[in-house]
Amino acid sequence: MKNIFSILAISLILLMSSCVPELNFEEPQPENEKNQIKLKNRFLGTYLCLSDSSILTVDKNKIVQNWHTIFKVSKAELDTTDDIEIRNGMIYSPENEKALPVEFIGDTAVITWDAEKTIFKISDKQILRHFKGLYFLNFQESDDLWTVKTLQLKKDILTINKIYGGHAKIEKIKEMTKVKEITDEKGVVVDYKIKPSKKELKEILKSDLLKEGNKFQKIKKQAN
Repeated sequence: MKNIFSILAISLILLMSSCVPELNFEEPQPENEKNQIKLKNRFLGTYLCLSDSSILTVDKNKIVQNWHTIFKVSKAELDTTDDIEIRNGMIYSPENEKALPVEFIGDTAVITWDAEKTIFKISDKQILRHFKGLYFLNFQESDDLWTVKTLQLKKDILTINKIYGGHAKIEKIKEMTKVKEITDEKGVVVDYKIKPSKKELKEILKSDLLKEGNKFQKIKKQAN
């Protein structure tokens, strides 16, 4: 049996990452819009992810996602797993900084795995803007590179979408706005960046460059 911690680590990476190339922007979007210091009250609360049952908490200035997973293996398999130690109801491994709770029910080991990721937190490097009914989550990757996601709430369904591109979409992007190439030390194009006007941004939002992401059902409103 492979090390349990390795399996869980890989699972977490798959949950939190995307293999789709990101489209980079030269500045936060939309251009010349005011930076917001908080999300509107109607967005605040607790949401259930409709794809993986994780929990999303939306606060005034941040969005946090939590995963709670029950992992079951036989006690015999656990006994043959290398480099782990079980004591006081916890599993310890050199591959993981945090111990995991374990409960033995008959011949089965029930392991509880909790993970948390801050999706967005308003700061100088994570800028919130609002335009045409959408929130724009701007993430600074470097001095002149930003990635952008949109946040929308309709009838208690919160949707987080990513504005993305990459090599497969570049020709369509060029029809909407000027595209600059990003090259590595060998001169090979590795990505692209754009600086759209508001009109061009509207065209991008209407196109298939806006990847539909996770949907979340509100299950609890935040108390005032």
